[in-house]
Amino acid sequence: PLSARTQGHNDLTEVNMSCRYIPHRGAVDLGRAHLVLDGDEARPTSPAEAEYQDALARRLFAGSPATTRVLRLSQRRPSDETPEPSLQQCLRANKRKRPDVRRRHIPSSPTLILDGPGLRDNFYLNVVDWAATNIVAVGLEGVCYLYHPRAGLVQPVAQAAGGDEGGYVTSVGFRRDGVRLAVGSSGGKVELVDAQETTAHISSLGGGGEGRASSLSWGGPHELAAGFAGGAVAIFDVRRRGGAACTLPAHRGEVCGLRFAPDGVAQLASGSNDHTVRVCDVRSPRTARLELTAHSAAVKALDFCPWRRHCLATGGGTTDGSIRIWDTGAAAERELQSVATGSQVSGVRWSVARRELVTSHGFSSMNSTSNSVRLWRPNLLPVAQLTGHRGRVLHLAVSPDGGTALSAGSDETLRFWKISSIGGAGGGASPPPP
Repeated sequence: PLSARTQGHNDLTEVNMSCRYIPHRGAVDLGRAHLVLDGDEARPTSPAEAEYQDALARRLFAGSPATTRVLRLSQRRPSDETPEPSLQQCLRANKRKRPDVRRRHIPSSPTLILDGPGLRDNFYLNVVDWAATNIVAVGLEGVCYLYHPRAGLVQPVAQAAGGDEGGYVTSVGFRRDGVRLAVGSSGGKVELVDAQETTAHISSLGGGGEGRASSLSWGGPHELAAGFAGGAVAIFDVRRRGGAACTLPAHRGEVCGLRFAPDGVAQLASGSNDHTVRVCDVRSPRTARLELTAHSAAVKALDFCPWRRHCLATGGGTTDGSIRIWDTGAAAERELQSVATGSQVSGVRWSVARRELVTSHGFSSMNSTSNSVRLWRPNLLPVAQLTGHRGRVLHLAVSPDGGTALSAGSDETLRFWKISSIGGAGGGASPPPP
């Protein structure tokens, strides 16, 4: 027999356990067993003895010795008190036992609302950005401010230079590491500021085109692109003083959207009031690699997908209202997906938390979709719509972890929306301390 020890309160008690099965011998006929087990080996050789053994077997085993049970339990297995459940009952039971899969909850109200007095009601500007270091830059009239969501602190960081009306901020853009901040102004100048040391002004970049600097985008640590009202796109090497390092083919309208592709893809996409999107190879920027012409209004909203190469999302203005996803690695214009939203698309950003698309919307022919933030799956199936702005949404940004969206509207408010609980601790907004 096997033995195991189980520990009690203060002593060990030995429990005997046996793995040997001993049948009930009263129900076993050993004579029959020997006869069956011996089989043909014990059969006699003489015909008379063989005939006798056959007659004995027919009488003992009722003519079928091979199928007779030799060893059997002393009692039959007791029948179940209740009948076996039907298949439908089993399916219903399994359905009840399945784990509780709760539906995803996206709060319909913002987690935080900030006043933004001086936020211009201008579709073509880009005055909101969210850095990888979890700092938000906002341009209000002639001053650029930094907002720290975790601490609730606000700091002025740059003053717009030149231009009419005393100058105002027209665009902001963080470098990918969040350390440097570029600020464009109505006078066409671009200022560089250290986002960590807010009093440290780095340098001013000369204008690369006519009119205000409406859009900015960083490519590498020293590569900054700026789009201007006159239609020009200039790429600066921020280590050099003076003018632009190179200029891309000009649009026929104001460049209101600009975006570099993620690392490893040397592409720059520019959207314009001429209703086109151009994709240039920054290694040979003299000619546009692609020109996307499907939109029928100004294209300000555009963003490259961070987890899929050569995937660009774009959104059109009031008379267009569509969202389109493109393959920028193709040799010609190739659209992958599209959807008509029925409203002006002012911003497009990919969220890495759930690999979704976030868009912001302004004017609409359908009141149900205007002035809202919307979530989409990559195949452009709608997920949620968030409303609350009393005016059109002009700007959109997403936290580094993809869990929070920031919208800024013509009602001069900035609203933080919780769109996913998957993101880490690096993003999101907390109410400012009292």
